[in-house]
Amino acid sequence: MRYVSKVCDAADWFDPELQKIIQEELQEPARFHRKQWEFAIIFLALKKHGMLDPAKVGLSVGGGNERVLYAIARHIRHLTVTDLYDQNTDWDCARTDDPDLFIKQSKPFPVEDNKIQALRMDMRQLDFEDQSFDFCYSSCAIEHIGEYGDFLQHFNEVYRVLKTNGIYVFTTEFHFGEESIQDQNNYIFSGNYLKNLISDTDFSVEVQPQVKIWQHRANLPLPSNVANLCYGNNDIHESLLVDTLPHIHLLRGRFPFTSISLILRKSIPKSKVELKFEGLQETQKFHQDGIVNYRRQLQEHTSSLHPFSGMGKSPFYADHAEYFSQISTPHRGDNTVFHTDYFWFGSDTRYFQIQFTVQHTQPTQNCVIELRVHRIETLNSQNVDCIYNQILILSGENPKTVKFSIETAGQFSYALLGKCIEGSCMLSHLEILSRISPFVKETVSMNTKEIQTESFTKS
Repeated sequence: MRYVSKVCDAADWFDPELQKIIQEELQEPARFHRKQWEFAIIFLALKKHGMLDPAKVGLSVGGGNERVLYAIARHIRHLTVTDLYDQNTDWDCARTDDPDLFIKQSKPFPVEDNKIQALRMDMRQLDFEDQSFDFCYSSCAIEHIGEYGDFLQHFNEVYRVLKTNGIYVFTTEFHFGEESIQDQNNYIFSGNYLKNLISDTDFSVEVQPQVKIWQHRANLPLPSNVANLCYGNNDIHESLLVDTLPHIHLLRGRFPFTSISLILRKSIPKSKVELKFEGLQETQKFHQDGIVNYRRQLQEHTSSLHPFSGMGKSPFYADHAEYFSQISTPHRGDNTVFHTDYFWFGSDTRYFQIQFTVQHTQPTQNCVIELRVHRIETLNSQNVDCIYNQILILSGENPKTVKFSIETAGQFSYALLGKCIEGSCMLSHLEILSRISPFVKETVSMNTKEIQTESFTKS
């Protein structure tokens, strides 16, 4: 493979070296998913730099029980794995009170126990002696640890514990535009942000990353939750196609991003070479054409929004079997009836139709649901605006339909949700459709009342 410092590219899955790593080292079927790519490219980068050697000792930060750690550990003397392991963490790959036992019981294939050890440790404060490791790696972990000062502290700690001429191979999320996209506990880094960050460390840039990609449909940017926009289609063939969509270049709102691999070296003295991103303009042009095509698809087709994709199991819904193949997330314990993901729709007049089938309500009291449309601005995601409200009064067991429209704007993504504010009910069917043309007018057997909009901040 010509480049090992680069952005994720569908063409990489056809490279013989990467194919061999996926098949023989990760021991799993190849699939167009950037996480598999991250594992394979980290392994390949370490191999090409002579680090997969029986005499080497390595460090994994934010490693959880990821598959790649076992592949690497088999080739070296010892691998220490660190993460914020905790029984109550949201990360299932680190959910444990006994990290070492956890990773040893999670082996996807045989690895000698004495080759791996897991420790609960903050990647900003590494409790190791100076110059302890030949190499360090992390897979899309650094973007979750805080802000600029936290990132810099992490790099300084890795630099300290590496031996002279040791390398740090890491993947992170890379935005192809000028802005870094900051969410709660997550950054999608711009090239300039990464360039400034790395220049403030003592590391040298080992290899300049290549960000020019194969101009193929598999690399067109799509939202990671695009399947939740076509959930109402029960045709098995179309469902299979949705399930196999590439997860390579993604959209956060209207902004394209993917994973990037970077390689830094602890060289003394430090090299003066700055980080550069070769091929960026060509990829940006390809992405913009892809976004235009994706928006056209949104305009030409009716979307079916997954009603529960933004929450988990609803206490107001009789059976989630038609929405989930496996239910593992408990509901949030509040009065939320349904909550979709946030979806980007471009700038359009967007029409919505929601259909309920009420299984039952309280015999002596109507169920009152507040329907809301929330929006978040991609580059300012801490603030949520409620731009549309409607009160729905449910009674009886007949199907209910409500229709409305909103004006969408390209800098925002939108979610629909319902809150039970009075009474109680159980729904047996719920469908949320959206398109840019009005739905056929029908008689609506539901009392509705619009109320004032409001703004608030995420807790």
